[in-house]
Amino acid sequence: FIVFLLWEKFGKTYAKMFPGPRHPVVKVIGLMIIILVYSRFGEAQFPRVCTSTENIRRKECCPTPPGFTEPCGGPGRGRCADIPDATVDDNAWKPAYQVDDRRHWPTVFFTRACVCEGNFSGYDCRKCTWGCRGPNCSTKAISKRRNVRHLKSEDKAKLRHYLDTMKKATSDYVMALDFYEDIKGSDNFANVSAYDYFVALHYYASRATMPPYSKGYCKIPEDCEIDFAHQGSGFPTWHRAFLLEFERALQEVNSDPDFTIPYWDWTESENCNVCTNYIVGDNNEDGSLDTRSVFATWQTICVQLDPFLNSTQMNHTKPCDVTKHDGKVMRNPGHQDKRKYGQSMDRLPLAAEVDFALRFPTFDKKPYNKMADCGFRNLLEGFADTRTGKHRGDRYENGTLVPGAHTLHNHVHLYLDGTMSAVPSSVNDPIFHLHHCFVDRILEKWIRRHRTSGEDTLPETGAPPGHNRHEYIVPFFPPYSHAQLFKPSTELGYDYEDVDDKGMSDGEIIKKESSLGECNVEPGPDVVLYVVWILVAALLIVCLILSICCCCQKKPQRKRGQRIARYSVV
Repeated sequence: FIVFLLWEKFGKTYAKMFPGPRHPVVKVIGLMIIILVYSRFGEAQFPRVCTSTENIRRKECCPTPPGFTEPCGGPGRGRCADIPDATVDDNAWKPAYQVDDRRHWPTVFFTRACVCEGNFSGYDCRKCTWGCRGPNCSTKAISKRRNVRHLKSEDKAKLRHYLDTMKKATSDYVMALDFYEDIKGSDNFANVSAYDYFVALHYYASRATMPPYSKGYCKIPEDCEIDFAHQGSGFPTWHRAFLLEFERALQEVNSDPDFTIPYWDWTESENCNVCTNYIVGDNNEDGSLDTRSVFATWQTICVQLDPFLNSTQMNHTKPCDVTKHDGKVMRNPGHQDKRKYGQSMDRLPLAAEVDFALRFPTFDKKPYNKMADCGFRNLLEGFADTRTGKHRGDRYENGTLVPGAHTLHNHVHLYLDGTMSAVPSSVNDPIFHLHHCFVDRILEKWIRRHRTSGEDTLPETGAPPGHNRHEYIVPFFPPYSHAQLFKPSTELGYDYEDVDDKGMSDGEIIKKESSLGECNVEPGPDVVLYVVWILVAALLIVCLILSICCCCQKKPQRKRGQRIARYSVV
């Protein structure tokens, strides 16, 4: 403990006295380098200690943690090992994937990393896994995430203060201003705030591939729309990992390990009842935030990006420049374009819609993207109709647009009409975390109600890039898979205050006769086996009856003086 305090006090001075070598080869926007030897914030991308010329050449990230003499801490803590390539290549994937710097994550950059033992985690096995604490990570701890509307005034004030502190604190990571092959030196990097680091993280996973037009991959925007965080089976687990990392960073920046992200139950009101200065800020008629809100001064990044033609055909291929602010957080709840997105855009999703999604026993169905029908995941994400259970895209009738389905998660993003409506950069609005915390609560209720594991539920193959069961979640490092996040939240160190072990809340009742819209209930394995046994039994009975009938046939009459011929029944 004393060593920890001394390191906290003198760590930065130590880093300045003994700086590590700089190297020009690092990854774009998500290839962030840790400025200091000791990082106090969330761990994703690659640590600076692993970006030396030798590490890059060997493609190895196995640093020795402070106070230890062996890489990854040595026996009892961690060891250096090969990173298996968990990517499931699919011929159906777009050709642009092959030039995407996020492909085969993270083995394009590192093929060896620390494998931590027991409850240790982190790129050098210095930290504890989620839900564990103490010097040996042996103390289990489960935190409670609460409804933000139920927080006391002082807790709401703490939430605002903690978020604002995170926005103003300089992150231990720097952001690359160019893509991998264009990085020449330190001028290609820029500092970023601890909060904006997560804005860029979400953007990096969600942005399209943008190779120059001359490469021949992106003739139209759809050719290069590859999203590692949305429109696939991994959508819920990607954001679960994101929230866990964000929550830990928020705790560390504010030195409060017990703090948890509250959730916004948007089914409690048709209007945004958290859009007040006491929580995430009230808004003016023009969509700007009330100047009395602490978030009114927040600057956004990664919003005003180059149009598709500029970023490809004009060869202006650049990632998000975190040094350039696009403006301020905008929010205008209930004023979204109804002609484009539907008449329901003047209100938030209803509790009945959430209940409808939770009834579905199948997590996801082929093709495991936004076109999937009759699965929980696509209903939760919002591309399936909460009346029919099936995907519904935009269509035209007599030249008039009939909007497709924009439900639950997507509905909320659109309803808020502003920063949140541009999904890749939506993290700029602090309401993002409260919204996704509730989305994760819905996922948790489904997991507890249907009691299935990631091994039994997530698709092993056939999903979009980065969304299959054992594929690594882009761009977290050290890597972990979707299956590792698909488990009861208590195994990840957190719980929800009003959800029991069966996935139920006070007053909820599951009606067996509840409708699944236009989707048929798929028989479970026990039902299928029962039906097979019935068919087999019926077949045996039929055979028995036929045999009896054959044996009971009337014997032929014997003529006088004629011997009876022997015959067998065929």
